[in-house]
Amino acid sequence: MTKTPFDPRQVLDLVEDLLPVLLPDADLDPAGPLVKLHWSRGGLSSSAEVGLVELIDRCREQPNHLWPRTVDEWLHGVVEEIGVATDEHLYGDVAARQRATLRPTGWAAATGGVLADLTVPFGRYFEIVFGIQSGSDWRRLTQVRRVMHGLHLPDRPSGLDLTLDGLTGLTFQPVDGVPWSVLHRPGDPTVGMALVDHERLLPKVGAGRGALLAVPASDLLAVCRVDRRDDMQRRADEFARWVYQVHLNAEDPCTAGVFWLVGDLLAELPVDPLHSPAVLLPKPLQTPVWRRWSRLRR
Repeated sequence: MTKTPFDPRQVLDLVEDLLPVLLPDADLDPAGPLVKLHWSRGGLSSSAEVGLVELIDRCREQPNHLWPRTVDEWLHGVVEEIGVATDEHLYGDVAARQRATLRPTGWAAATGGVLADLTVPFGRYFEIVFGIQSGSDWRRLTQVRRVMHGLHLPDRPSGLDLTLDGLTGLTFQPVDGVPWSVLHRPGDPTVGMALVDHERLLPKVGAGRGALLAVPASDLLAVCRVDRRDDMQRRADEFARWVYQVHLNAEDPCTAGVFWLVGDLLAELPVDPLHSPAVLLPKPLQTPVWRRWSRLRR
């Protein structure tokens, strides 16, 4: 049986049918393909052109009978975004309030809504999720709302740069009774982003034999140095169990993973906090420095 070729025009026809109901002030431009939005809330009037490639690609992966529901949900999502975008304008310049948070890879896709979040990958284990700071709230930024705010234009400030600049001056604090320290600013979901610019914000953390590192909560980054003459298995196990508990009790958890940062290399270590040993250490960390030195002297 021959499969019917996908025709994006069928998706655009569904959009055209629903626009007068859900977005009566919007226009469809099939050549884009895009929807031209025009809205007015209170004293705010605005417009934007929102591309339909994301919607078309989503329908491409689905059977035809699901397309009407998919298009309906997507357009309802755009309607909701108009309300969110309007509220965000009430707090002043939206571009200056862009922020980013660090999350484990796949977090946005697993927890997001109908519309795609604005994200970029960071290495193998993390992704950067962008948002807008509105008062005490941090709202995830979708691709659609990014266009509504004009944040995709080349003269707009970078949410990544704004976030990293906001972490300048944040210093490590010791944790009582244990040999590691933390960057912590309660309620600030951008703290974990210090890892993205670790050469500047975490000076010398990856030097020598490096450090064990964790981001158990979005507002906390922990570092356990490994360049000392200690039993690294015991230290790593204690660190991993502490990270597990912090992640478990966090209001905004990130990941319970434990990572080894050495130079520019970031590697996730296998961890099972409920068993001993809790961490499977790589060979370079299994032998204490003094033992290695004594071997070299023989």
